[in-house]
Amino acid sequence: MAKALSATCGKYSPIFLRCTCLKRSISSSTTRAFGSLRPMKDSDGEEKGIANQVRHFSSMYISGVFDRMQKDGVRVIDLRSDTVTKATKEMRDAMAVAAVGDDDYGDDPTVNALQIKAAELTGKEAALFVASGTMGNLISVMAHCRGRGEEILVGDQSHIIIWEQGGVAQVAGVHPRQVHTNCDGTLDLADIANKVRSPCDAHQPVSCLICVEQTHNATGGRVLSLDYLQKVRKLATELGLKVHMDGARIFNAATALGVPVAHITQHVDSISFCLSKVMIGVNARVHCAICQALPKVSRFLSQL
Repeated sequence: MAKALSATCGKYSPIFLRCTCLKRSISSSTTRAFGSLRPMKDSDGEEKGIANQVRHFSSMYISGVFDRMQKDGVRVIDLRSDTVTKATKEMRDAMAVAAVGDDDYGDDPTVNALQIKAAELTGKEAALFVASGTMGNLISVMAHCRGRGEEILVGDQSHIIIWEQGGVAQVAGVHPRQVHTNCDGTLDLADIANKVRSPCDAHQPVSCLICVEQTHNATGGRVLSLDYLQKVRKLATELGLKVHMDGARIFNAATALGVPVAHITQHVDSISFCLSKVMIGVNARVHCAICQALPKVSRFLSQL
């Protein structure tokens, strides 16, 4: 693989370094670009790749890695995350002239219009604009799990488990019970069924919610099929559970499936998705009626 990349690109860009975890086989130009980085040892005495060390930098730009690579003639294509993209001039101009107001009082017309649009796209009764995907997932879990010691069933390779600092436990007091993630991003339905707790045992957490991810990040952006989501919905109904979807890239999934977003989200009770921020679409069934759902979610947002 390293030879193929070298023949195609001449020199490695940061994304290749990070994805392939190259050790001694990096080019001399990249070695110079990373300057003083030296192989480190892990707990087993094995050398860690340069790429793994780069992850410890607060930023490849602040650390000077980006500038040094550019000076060495390396063409950098930054694919670390979709969050590294920057707003265009047209986007910034739109922000500058947007109508604004006090969102705490519901007086921001731009936010209100965005929330209405999000609810329409997802087929939900209301939506809430929040600051990040992690916050979106956390608030959604808190809206479904209203007591400390309640439990979610979530994939062991999910974003909620790996990349959100255990916030559902740390902040919400909700126990995350991990379910096996298949290589296509689906959760093992039999494993879900086997791990639901008996509500009769006072010693155990109370199972309340199944969390799915669409598209699935850790398995390479795999798309969950409509048939699979229908099976999850059916199982959740039989078990008396709700379903939340971490839909950070739900529009990619809709494009891949060739369906409107609402055809995907009809199978879940809540959905978070990313713009440069995150929207949460809340189904009235979360708290029986929308007049109960929105104040509850808004209260959690204020707490955070």
